[in-house]
Amino acid sequence: MTMMDLNIAQQIGGSSWRFLGIETPLPCCLHEYDTSVVAVKASKKSSRICKYWIDGNCAYGDQCWNRHSFVNVIKKDSPRPKRLVWWTAPPIMSVKINCDGAFTRCGNKAAAGGIVRDWKANFVYAFSSRLGKCCTALEAELWAIKIGVETAVSRVYGNLIVESDSYASIQLINMGVPQGHIFYDLVSSILEIGNKANHIVWNHVFRETNSTADGLAKHGLSLSSGVELFEFPPPFIWAPLCADEMGVIYSR
Repeated sequence: MTMMDLNIAQQIGGSSWRFLGIETPLPCCLHEYDTSVVAVKASKKSSRICKYWIDGNCAYGDQCWNRHSFVNVIKKDSPRPKRLVWWTAPPIMSVKINCDGAFTRCGNKAAAGGIVRDWKANFVYAFSSRLGKCCTALEAELWAIKIGVETAVSRVYGNLIVESDSYASIQLINMGVPQGHIFYDLVSSILEIGNKANHIVWNHVFRETNSTADGLAKHGLSLSSGVELFEFPPPFIWAPLCADEMGVIYSR
């Protein structure tokens, strides 16, 4: 067991962690987790400041800590301050959908995956899907978002935070695409489904905080067809899911 494993085990209380209030045995797959992450929960009293603060104030007030990534205070001898990122739970009475696509040029195989969690960081459900005709990684990312929103709306979740590490996908959805664009139909269908929710936000996030969805997307490549739904966390996402719940911090 590495020092990272020991650190994780100590923070979650030895040999188990909580999913949906249930004590689950600590998975052996944790030894495969990336040891380059900083497994120390940031403190509100630290020297880091929210990048949205102006003169010590943030427009989001007390919710700032849950919404924003933090950066180190710029020092004269530090030409490039590091940015710290971590997964955060959505606002109360909302669910967060983390989506990701997977694409390989070998055989033009593509898949999508995503995970839905509530404001207490509890696992709600997840999905993996093998995609049919898909020509680019961007198209796979968009399909992942569509499936994620579609399943959430079908389960009558009204307040949605949708996150993807594909900046281009989020831009296409937020900015819109002109008629005649190669992804016009796909983006339009995503927006149409999203309009059925009471409130929906489309956010770009860094890949480090989207690793659970990445694992689900890669699993989709092994499927023959269709969408596989998970009502309980499958073992292959235990490690990143645990890291998200603990608030593991990544330095960029």
